[in-house]
Amino acid sequence: MGAKEAGGITVGVSPAINLKDHINDYNYPYHPDIFDSLIFTGSGYKGRNVTLVRSCDAVISVMGMIGTLNELTIAYDEKKIIGLSSGTGGVSDAFLDVLEKMGKSVDNIISSNEPSYLVDKIIESLNCL
Repeated sequence: MGAKEAGGITVGVSPAINLKDHINDYNYPYHPDIFDSLIFTGSGYKGRNVTLVRSCDAVISVMGMIGTLNELTIAYDEKKIIGLSSGTGGVSDAFLDVLEKMGKSVDNIISSNEPSYLVDKIIESLNCL
């Protein structure tokens, strides 16, 4: 919603095969005023996550549960810039610690509790690529 409010173009990526399944089977909302385009992958949650992450230049996580963890691990493997909104709970607060405990590089990870700083740093990182 923030992207739309700022004049951005928004694209949703659904695990469903069509709008009916998107609403009825996955219990996802449909808001034509929020999504300029809604892509139906028909791939279920995990398949949708791969399409979603591969379609992005960077990923920002706010809070998050197991599905977000899956998206973050895909983003990490795909060497995407990852922004973690710290202090929001869930996976966003745990992912950096997990990587560090595993001895993994955190070079592509940006963490902040200040949303505008997080977005600015991600854009700065993308401009350096």
